[in-house]
Amino acid sequence: MLKILDKIVYIVSLIAAFGLIGAYLSPIINPNTFVFFSLLGLAYPYLLIGNFILLLYWIFRWKRRAWQIVVVIAIGYPTFRTYYGTAKTETGDVSYDLSLLSYNIRYFDVYGWSNQKNTREKLFNYLNKFDGDVICLQEFLMNGNPDRRKTVIEQLHTYPYYYIEKDMAIFSRLPILHKGHLTFAPGYSSSCIYGDFKLGKDTVRLYSVHLESYKLGKKERQFMKEISSGLKGNDIPEGVKNLTTRLMIANKNRAHQAEEIQRHIDGSLYPVILCGDFNDTPLSYTYRQLSRKLTDSFIEKGRGIGNTYIGEFPSFRIDYVLHSPTLYTVGYTREDITLSDHYPIKVKIRKGS
Repeated sequence: MLKILDKIVYIVSLIAAFGLIGAYLSPIINPNTFVFFSLLGLAYPYLLIGNFILLLYWIFRWKRRAWQIVVVIAIGYPTFRTYYGTAKTETGDVSYDLSLLSYNIRYFDVYGWSNQKNTREKLFNYLNKFDGDVICLQEFLMNGNPDRRKTVIEQLHTYPYYYIEKDMAIFSRLPILHKGHLTFAPGYSSSCIYGDFKLGKDTVRLYSVHLESYKLGKKERQFMKEISSGLKGNDIPEGVKNLTTRLMIANKNRAHQAEEIQRHIDGSLYPVILCGDFNDTPLSYTYRQLSRKLTDSFIEKGRGIGNTYIGEFPSFRIDYVLHSPTLYTVGYTREDITLSDHYPIKVKIRKGS
């Protein structure tokens, strides 16, 4: 009986191991070339947990096959560090040149999604109390309403400088020397704005981005809610098909958007800070394109689980602060503020000597 069980578990182990290897390949393979690997990358945490469970089985059975799983897991250690921060905790005050906050505010909860009282007022209060220099806000959409825009600017009264474009905003206590935005192809629901700031004798360019979301409809959201509670057989294939289609389309579109942003960054005359809502995990083509020439603040100074999304989709790290190698992160905090479906990220950055 144990031999039969071993054979079954061995087949499952092979599938899980190859799935994990496929996930490792997802940042390398453009979804527009072969989209399947991007789905494996999204499933990385579950594939990793599955391999650990299978590893325990083979250890318990005292089989050499355990080493095969150990090798597959070990190969992905650099990937693991993008999900779980291992930086040492800083003690005492540290010197820095720029303190910024990146936050997807979900339109100031204008539609009452949070089911909390006075969410908008709490957001204004939180943002005004931030003791840093710059805040980058995603999902800032004012729907072309000048009165609403004026009200928000007045509420964020501690920031005398600002740049608002489409559904993005940069509010600053430092002068914005130059500002602009990227124009994406029609049909893309993505945004990217930037501003230049003087830090001492040097200038840095700060980008704030909001890349394409999965645009999950009511059917997909309902399907995800009901997965854990059990579905009728006929509902599962249709639900999986609809959800997978949404995931694949968004993965492909974000790949194009990331490449376009990277080209613009390559043309910057100044060191760059890139922050915002990528709507993609660290094990993705999008993240690799945007981070391969930049440093991830979370890897530098993050500690613990780095998830930033707290909405209906599984909680992953999809909000980032990246910067040029000539800059250094001296502080990284994921604020446990639940006024949106994202956590805000607070980062302190220092110039290189």
